[in-house]
Amino acid sequence: MRKYWPHVCGALLVLNLWLWAWSNGHLRVLGLGPSDPREPQRLEEQVNPEALQLLPPSPKP
Repeated sequence: MRKYWPHVCGALLVLNLWLWAWSNGHLRVLGLGPSDPREPQRLEEQVNPEALQLLPPSPKP
């Protein structure tokens, strides 16, 4: 049983490094990485964004 611990620790280290590289976008050159949370196409789909009017908060009754 003791001879497996170095392999388990090594596998956990490799997985940890892979997860760190993946989450920071270092694996994008390989086509891997988290999806981009930004949605620039939504800005292009806006219709009359200048027509939006911000109103002050209504007073509480």
